[in-house]
Amino acid sequence: MILYSDHIIKLDYKPAHDILTASLQVLRDYDAAEIRNAFLSIVVTVKEYNVTRLLLDFTRNTLDLTETEYKHSIAQLTVGLMQTPLEKIARIGTTHHVREQKISGLYEGIKNAVTLPIAFHIFSDKSTALDWLLKQE
Repeated sequence: MILYSDHIIKLDYKPAHDILTASLQVLRDYDAAEIRNAFLSIVVTVKEYNVTRLLLDFTRNTLDLTETEYKHSIAQLTVGLMQTPLEKIARIGTTHHVREQKISGLYEGIKNAVTLPIAFHIFSDKSTALDWLLKQE
């Protein structure tokens, strides 16, 4: 069921598996403010629906933000989600190798700075990401 949708992001919830899928609406450049607003929508929805599994599909984002913009956006999302019942986040990576390395490095920096109660993995395809989210540990 679609819980939220605007010109930037769609949040689709599957209650049977308790998975919220966040996906960008169209293939285009998204600026930092749009990404932060999308992240805020994700945090609010995860809190409202007590979601425990999140799938981030941002493969439609073609813009490479600056390192400062990435840090700010990822920190905002991380801090917001730490205050929720979320247990797992799967992110589907893009084919942009440099961007993916930058995001992985920023995540590692955050993970080293604070204890994250949420498991996080990056995948190259949706099927593998969903399998991991559904796997009971």
